[in-house]
Amino acid sequence: MSIHYSPSRNSFFDDRVHATLPDDAHLVTAEEHARLLDAQTAGKVITPGLDGEPTARRPAENGEQLRARLITATKREAAHRIEAIAPLWRQLNDWRDLPLSQGSERAAIEARVAAINAIREASNDLEQKLAAMTARQLAKADIANDTHWTQGAAA
Repeated sequence: MSIHYSPSRNSFFDDRVHATLPDDAHLVTAEEHARLLDAQTAGKVITPGLDGEPTARRPAENGEQLRARLITATKREAAHRIEAIAPLWRQLNDWRDLPLSQGSERAAIEARVAAINAIREASNDLEQKLAAMTARQLAKADIANDTHWTQGAAA
């Protein structure tokens, strides 16, 4: 059994099923075929690359789709940064322990709460900026860029 890819048809062909193959069909390894199908399942599209080899890429998005994806990415980045400061169990314990804590323990809790609140504020600010951006600006947006996240913390 061999899997072949045809750039002109943008399709895979199994030589056990297809008696004749397109003239431009070339062999694709089982690993490459599986990787491409996994990418397709994850929402990417398979197209021929410049060399005729199949490649997986993100489908074209309109401005609103891109904006929605970036806002989701912003929320995910904020959650990741908050988790790095304090996992959820620590946050819950901090809120429980804050009223009774004193000294250095209280200062540590307050510092974590302040850092988490700064990330939430930066996330909200970034979402507002994304809402006002043009499609061209959105295409260049880098959600993970630290300057988005440190401006709120410095204020």
